[in-house]
Amino acid sequence: MKNSKISILHYLCSFLIASLLYGCSKEEDYQPESSFIKIFDDGSFESDYDPIDMVQAGENGFFILSAYDSWNTYILRVDEEGNFMWDFKLDDSYVNPIKGLYFQDSAFYFFCMDDVTLGTYLMKATDAGKNAVVDKSFGNILYPLHSSQVSDGFLLESYNRESYSTRLTKLDVGFDTRWSEEYKVEQDVEEPIISHLTRIGERLPFFTGQAGDKYFLNGYFNYSMSMIFVNGNDGSQTGVVNGFREKSAISAAQYLNGNSFALSRFSFDDNFIMAKIDINTSSIAISSDLAGGKHPEMTQNARVYIKSLDVNGRNISLYATSTKAGQILLYAFDALNGKLIGTHHIGRINPYEAVGFVQTADGGLLVLATTYVNGRFPRIALIKLSEKELIGFAS
Repeated sequence: MKNSKISILHYLCSFLIASLLYGCSKEEDYQPESSFIKIFDDGSFESDYDPIDMVQAGENGFFILSAYDSWNTYILRVDEEGNFMWDFKLDDSYVNPIKGLYFQDSAFYFFCMDDVTLGTYLMKATDAGKNAVVDKSFGNILYPLHSSQVSDGFLLESYNRESYSTRLTKLDVGFDTRWSEEYKVEQDVEEPIISHLTRIGERLPFFTGQAGDKYFLNGYFNYSMSMIFVNGNDGSQTGVVNGFREKSAISAAQYLNGNSFALSRFSFDDNFIMAKIDINTSSIAISSDLAGGKHPEMTQNARVYIKSLDVNGRNISLYATSTKAGQILLYAFDALNGKLIGTHHIGRINPYEAVGFVQTADGGLLVLATTYVNGRFPRIALIKLSEKELIGFAS
């Protein structure tokens, strides 16, 4: 992508953008930083982009991490209105950028992989440099899969092809290793992992997080995709929610409090949402036994993203996913009782697939998505909802 690229929707007048997103709103109420759609196109028929994650840089816009052309690494910087600032394509030796993007001390950090050694890199990007450079190397951590921030550092999930194990590494706030633990996989799962990483096969729901004084990860364990609970001090396993192969598993999780979680799961072709469910993190359970409402409008084995948000003083669990009709679907649930508050659909002309979202500094919501220009070219899309619009369906 060149610096001359623009959002292909910039030419739309404000009231048309608002009507496409929300079907209402007066033109005089519209402010470009409050509500917008931005689609980034490089004009190449050969290239495709798979956005992965984004983070807000205080009040100075956003940083977006994406894969392009399979599993190569691309970074995009935009301002608070979603306008292009700069971008950078990393050398082909830096592949497999993973979810988990962090902003601290005016720099952006993310993890990717060496295409030959399969070791992990921590990359650092700055507005001054307008590029990304290696900050740390983790040569013994192979096949990075997911990372997340916890109260006193970071979690990094990976797969050790030499020991046939899923691995969880705890890093401190300076990204130095504190401990690392492995969880045995009783079969060779390298092929489906490579298919997942290179985007040529089924996308698998790897994720990590914190639940009180414990951590959790979703990955291969024994013979299936499973959600593993571990001791926060050393990574020793305390419990598990087993799936069935890759056909039935937890697809997303957000810790609430006590033993309560907001979850989603899939079982073969069906998707289920459990907005508030108790799980004993020191026992063994099976994902298909977890009760939940079936949602047939979601895509098969839907990718789901859940976060806890404060919307107008109300604590909600916000789910973002994709529908079979090519729309992004947002579900807002009351975090206290798990009851549905409201839903919101995004997309009428172009198809969209949810990738993630952040609550913005102005109280609105920015959704990261994949869209398809002319119905065939995967591109990065940003959809901004104002605070008023978020309150309208989520409080």
